[in-house]
Amino acid sequence: MKFIMKYKILLLALGMLSVVSCKTTAKKNSEKDSDTNDKKELVRSDKKEEIFFTEQTRNDFRAVSESAQQKFLEAYNATDKQYSILFFTQGFNGEDVIVKNDNSTLYKGSVLTNKTTGLAKNMRIVNTEVTSIYDKATKKTIYINTNKASKHKFVYVMKGNPDEEKPYKITYSDKLRPEK
Repeated sequence: MKFIMKYKILLLALGMLSVVSCKTTAKKNSEKDSDTNDKKELVRSDKKEEIFFTEQTRNDFRAVSESAQQKFLEAYNATDKQYSILFFTQGFNGEDVIVKNDNSTLYKGSVLTNKTTGLAKNMRIVNTEVTSIYDKATKKTIYINTNKASKHKFVYVMKGNPDEEKPYKITYSDKLRPEK
């Protein structure tokens, strides 16, 4: 009888030990996940520290009529609040660019500014997700600020002198500029 009691106590102790070790392992895994998330955020914030662009908000330029602007947005299915239109404007000479958001690649190809219109390429973006633009010619990445983009329907990206420290200018606006 004493022999059976010893085994019961031993089994009980082993059971308690396994419960304690399982909780410890789960805690270690959650700490590891937290560390991984912190490292991902650190990497993402390191990328953002290298800023190759200036930003501005402008609505004080010549624009198309409200009805023409509405038709343009409808053509791009961008009337909902979470969508903005990204325009590449001056300074693009056929360089390959890659436009990505959090989920997928939106565009991959060359961008060439039309000298008569001043426009190169445009596309709809989800303004609540980080949109990155990588220019293969300069090997620089710029980021569209979600806080600003979500407040404006149009985002214009202009490329200046590639030798400058900040060759790109991003303009956020609620006005659709006409073709020249």
